[in-house]
Amino acid sequence: MNMKKLMVSKNTQLGLWCLFVAAAFILQTNISASAQSSGQQARKRWEKLVYEDVKALIQETTVELAKNPQNAVSLRMRSSAFYRNNEPEKGKADAVAAFALLKNPANAEEFEAKCYAERRLEKYDEALLSCTKAIELDSKYAWAYYNRGNANEGKKLYEKAAADYTKAIELNSNFFDAYSRRGYIYSLNKEYDKATADLTKVIELDPKRASGYNSRGYFYHQKKDYDLAVADYTKAIEFDPKAAYAFFNRGAVYIANKKYDLAIADYTKSIEIDPKAALAYLNRGYIYSVNKEYDKAIADFTKVIEFNPKESSAYFYRGKTYNDKKEYSLAIADFSKAIEIDPKYAQAYINRADAYEAKGEKMLADKDRQKARELEGQPK
Repeated sequence: MNMKKLMVSKNTQLGLWCLFVAAAFILQTNISASAQSSGQQARKRWEKLVYEDVKALIQETTVELAKNPQNAVSLRMRSSAFYRNNEPEKGKADAVAAFALLKNPANAEEFEAKCYAERRLEKYDEALLSCTKAIELDSKYAWAYYNRGNANEGKKLYEKAAADYTKAIELNSNFFDAYSRRGYIYSLNKEYDKATADLTKVIELDPKRASGYNSRGYFYHQKKDYDLAVADYTKAIEFDPKAAYAFFNRGAVYIANKKYDLAIADYTKSIEIDPKAALAYLNRGYIYSVNKEYDKAIADFTKVIEFNPKESSAYFYRGKTYNDKKEYSLAIADFSKAIEIDPKYAQAYINRADAYEAKGEKMLADKDRQKARELEGQPK
C-alpha cells in the first residue's frame, strides 16, 4: 500500500514538473513574442521620427542603447538620424557598430539593419544579399526594398534600383527617400518630367525640406525652365539660408540667363558659407572675366588651383584671362599646364595657338591648331 502511494506521489511530481516546464515554455514564448512586438512598435515609431523629428529619434535610441548596448536595430536607426541631422561621422560610427553586432541576424528587422549598415559602408554585394533575405522573411518590408535599391544604385545598377524604389513606394506611398532617389535615377536618364514629378511628391510630403526644392530646381534647370528653377532654389534658401549648394545652383541659372550681377552675388554668398567651394570660385571667376574684371577673375581661378592643383579648367580659364590681358607668356604657361593635366583638352591647344601667334611664334601656333583638329576628329 505504501509502495502504491509512493508511485502515485512520483507520478504526481512528474505531472507537476511537466506542467511547470510547459508553463515556463509558454511564458518564455509570450515574453519573446511580446519583446519582438515591442521592438517592432519601437521600430515603426522610429521610422516616422526619421522624417518628423530626428533629434527626438537620436534621444530615444540613445536611451535605448544605454539600457541595451547590443541593440543593433537601435544603432541602425540612430545612424539614419545622424546622417539626416548632418552628422555623417556619427552616422558612420553607428553603422560600423551595428554591422559588428549583426554577424548572425535572426529576423527581417535585423537583416534589414545589416543591409543598411553594409550599404553605408559601401559593401554593396553583401547589402544586396542581406536585404533580399529581409524581403524573403517579410515581403512587405518597404525599407528593405529601399536599402536594396540604394545598394543597386551604389553598383550603378540603376534599372534595378528604380524597380526597388518603385516597390518601396507601392508598399508605402509616403516614402520620402524612395521618391527622392527614384527621381535622381530618372534624371540620370534625362527623364526630367518623371524626375520633377517625384520631387514634387517629396515636397508635398515634406514642404519645409530645402533639399527637395533644390533637387527639383536642378531638374527644372536641365529642362531650361529657368523661372521655375530659380523659384525652387529661392525656396530652398528660404528654408535653409546656409544652403551653399542652393546659392551655387541659382547662380548657374543666372549665368544661363546672362544675369551676371545676380550670379556674382549668389556665388559670393556660396563662398561666404563654404569658403572652400572651388566651383563657386571657378564660376565667379568666369563672370569676372566676361565682365573684363581680369584681376578679380585671376584671383578666383588661382584660388581654385590652390584647392585643386589638378583642375585643368582653372588653368585654362586663367590662361584665357591672361590672354585677354595680353600677358601671353603667362597665358601659354597656364594652357600648357591644362594640357599636361588633360592631354585631350582641344580648346586649350586652340587658345595656346592664339597666344603663340600673338607672340609671333607661328610654327608653334600651327602645330597646336593641328593637334586640336586631330582631337576634334577634323581633317588635318
